[in-house]
Formats: sequence, structure tokens, C-alpha cells
Amino acid sequence: MTDGQRNDTRYKWMLLGLLAVTYFLMHSTRQVFNACLPQIRDGLAGSGATDAQLGLSRTIFLFAYGLMVPFAGLAADFFRRKWVIVLGALFFSMSCFVTGFADSMLMLFVLYGVMNGIGQCMIPGPASSLIAQYHTETRSTALSIYQSALYVAVITASVAGGWFGGLSMDGWRWGFWVFGGVAVVWSLVIAGCMRDTPNLHAADGGDKPKFREAIAAFFAKPSALFLTFAFGMLVFGSNCFRTWMPAYLQKAGWNLTPGSAAFHAVFWFYVGSFLGIAWGARASDRFSHRKPGIRLVIMSVGMAIAAPTMALMVNMPCLWLSAVMMFFFGLGNGFFDCNLYAGLFDVVAPRYRAAAMGIYLCGAFF
Repeated sequence: MTDGQRNDTRYKWMLLGLLAVTYFLMHSTRQVFNACLPQIRDGLAGSGATDAQLGLSRTIFLFAYGLMVPFAGLAADFFRRKWVIVLGALFFSMSCFVTGFADSMLMLFVLYGVMNGIGQCMIPGPASSLIAQYHTETRSTALSIYQSALYVAVITASVAGGWFGGLSMDGWRWGFWVFGGVAVVWSLVIAGCMRDTPNLHAADGGDKPKFREAIAAFFAKPSALFLTFAFGMLVFGSNCFRTWMPAYLQKAGWNLTPGSAAFHAVFWFYVGSFLGIAWGARASDRFSHRKPGIRLVIMSVGMAIAAPTMALMVNMPCLWLSAVMMFFFGLGNGFFDCNLYAGLFDVVAPRYRAAAMGIYLCGAFF
């Protein structure tokens, strides 16, 4: 190895760490809302907050995210990806922090729903594109580590948010202040530590991809469209799960505190997800060169496991049987998630990866 190769090898893992922590904070600021929905409803009862309105806040977030993420992906293909990520991190971290001061549902709609959704949509496309550019032989593993940050974030934010929510009537606000404040500081860290890596077309001396070219490249691939539909079905179920499972467990008659309900609502699912993503990523990287399409096969197995257990987990007579179903739901989710990005990148040209990721996420979230 030359010194330059050694430096690139070190940097590609450092880059993965920087982006994984960013992804962790992004999903922490998202999940802290879900962890204490009953407490937020009670805290904003004076402004007429209801379960339906809190669900609408989540819908607005998903709508803003889905509407803007294709443009964020295209921006990452046309501009430097580092600065798209830094701008997005600053935007979602500030909106999360200020959400802690919300005193009406309108403020929650704007701060948590619209602003947070716009900021977060700027991260996945350029981040996954950078990881794929630096990691070739280790792509599934690297993207799986990146995706695993989501699992750690949901567990951490659920437990912390549930604990904050149980402290007092306004304890839920501390979750937004703590995770949002840390994310603001971290956005400055990545601004100073990430390289300003050129896009693939710039590095190769090629022309920038045109808007219609990127869209045409995506829609010309039937496999990309099938993946988007499958991902959309999983997003539908998993977002319902993350948003409402803590509240469901509090109302299920099993005498759980807010903190305990938040813990059980994510722990069993993400234990299964960690195992699924580890096994699936190892199998994908090992067999992908010998068996083209193995990533899609593993994703299909994941869907087949997740679909029935997702339905069964809310039809069990006791907590522990529900926990078993959550574990297998998570296992199937992990098999799908380990190739969530790598599977798409197998069927889309490298120069369109960030734009393709934007279209992919847009379709899934809508």
C-alpha cells in the first residue's frame, strides 16, 4: 500500500463513523417524539391536542420528507455532498431543539413536521452515495453499519424520551433539547472533519447529469421500481410501529410505565434487526460476486418474515408473546435493511446514485 492508499483506507472508515453518528442523531430527533406521545398530548392539551393531531404531525413530517427528498438527492449529484449533509444536519438539529419550546399544535406541525422533515431528507442520499464511493468490496457491510445507527438511535431515544416524559408534565421537552442540542454541535464537527469529496462525474471529468437523465435512468429499471414499492410497504408498517407501539403498550393493560413501554416497544424489535442486518450483510458481501441478485433474494426473505409477525405482534394476549413477534418482525426488517441501499445501487448507474436514492425514498415515504 502507498501512503495515499493507507490514508484513504483510514478515511473511508472515519467517514463511515461521521455519517453513522449523523444518522444516529437524525433518527434520535425523530424517535424522541414517538417515545412520549401521551405526554406531549397531555402537555399541549390546552391547545386542543389529540391523538389524531399528533398522528397528523407525523404525517406532515413524512409528507415534507417525501416531497423534498428527490430534490435533496439531485442537489447532492449537482453540488458538493459534504455541504448538503452539513446544511441538512444544521436544519434538523435546530428544528428539533426549538420544538422543545412548542406551546401549540401549529408550532409542532411547523417545527417537527415541516422543518425537521426538510432537514432530515438532505442526509440519506449524499451520505449513502459517499459511502458507496469509498467502500467497494465492503459496501454492504459499510451501509449496514450505517443503517445500524438507526437501530441504536431508536432504542436510545425511546428509552431516554420515555424517561424524560415520565419526569414531569413538561419532561418530554428535555428530549428535544438534549438530542437537538447535541446534533447542533455535531453538525459543526462534520463540517470540520469531512473531506469535500468531488462527485463521481466531477472526479472522472464527465459532465454533470441532467435532471431528466437521472429520472429516466431510475424509471428505466423495473427492479428499481419494485424495490421502491417493497420499501414503501415496509416504511408504512415500521413507521406505524415506531410511532404508536409505545402508546399501545401503555394502553394494553400490562401495567407498564412510560419508560418501560418505550423500552419494550423498541428493544425486542431492534435485537432482531441487529441480528438480521449482521447475517444478511455478511451473506450479501460473501456471495454477491458469485450469485448476482442475492441481495434481492435476502430482501425478499426479510419481507416474508416481517409481514405476518408485524400483524401478530398487536394480537398477542401477553407482553412476552408480543415481544417474540416484535423480535421476528425486527429480524425480517434487518434482512431487508442490510441491502436497503446496496440493492438499489446494484441496478442504478453510479453517477445517478444520490438522485436515485432521492426518488427511492420519495416513493417509499409517500
